[in-house]
Amino acid sequence: MRLQALRQVDLNLFVTFAVIAEEKSITAAAAKLHLSQPAVSRALKRARLMFKDDLLVRSPNGFELTLRGRKLLDELNQLLPNMERLVVPNVFNPAREPNTFRLSGPDNVCSALLPHVLRNSMRPEFVICLDVLSWQLGTADMLEHGQLDMAFQIDDGLLPSHLLSERLYREDWICAVARDSGFGDRLTLKQYLEAEHLVVSTLWNVQNIPDKQLAAIGKKRKSRIRLSYFNVALHCLQTSSLVITLTSGMRSIVKSNPHLRIVRAPSELQGFHILMVWHPRVNTDPRHEWLRGIVRTAAESLRS
Repeated sequence: MRLQALRQVDLNLFVTFAVIAEEKSITAAAAKLHLSQPAVSRALKRARLMFKDDLLVRSPNGFELTLRGRKLLDELNQLLPNMERLVVPNVFNPAREPNTFRLSGPDNVCSALLPHVLRNSMRPEFVICLDVLSWQLGTADMLEHGQLDMAFQIDDGLLPSHLLSERLYREDWICAVARDSGFGDRLTLKQYLEAEHLVVSTLWNVQNIPDKQLAAIGKKRKSRIRLSYFNVALHCLQTSSLVITLTSGMRSIVKSNPHLRIVRAPSELQGFHILMVWHPRVNTDPRHEWLRGIVRTAAESLRS
């Protein structure tokens, strides 16, 4: 019954009445509403008929509200701002609106990207939080069910087609070894295959990219140790004769360790792009648009 009654109401009459009550003048209200004076007068007449009350009466100081008009205006002063927020595009203000964003990505991507994200998003005046979840199988399902706001993933073509994504930056392959190892500045494919490797697999039952690319040319490297985290692997590497294959975004981390050095990876290992991935339901949400802008700006630092 309530919806049926609303279907018969011209909601524009509420706006017109509120402006007349504010301006206390048909002429001033017409100018503010960009309508003619007769149109505003007709709207007031219709409002009076709808509420069966004069609502506004003339006085020496212009229009004054009747008791019913005052009650109606008080209600509209609360209702109209809420209605306006429904139809006017919202802008997210991270300094006023507390929000927690949930992100997930492999630790090598997070190591490269998150310091730049934090520099832009963790300003003292911002009232937002970031929850960074460990990389795991089922990330697409977590996006689907609203358990994640964004995921970082390689462009391997395995994303569900309905998810949205954007390229952030390109990663190439580098190798790291202990500083006093006998390796030169570059590994040929033959040297790479003869070496023993410390392999990082963020997902145990999913083949990582270097092994996929080697398998495509009928080759396989010697895996001596397998770990789940790149940063742990780098700590283990510095006292070994092993080789670890890393994405180029971790170059600065290797260079900051005096016990490690970088060698060039075989040219057969091809680079790829890192994507940010999100669900279509949040595509036009102002908060998520702000988050994507922060991540996009962070990625520019890795492209430069």
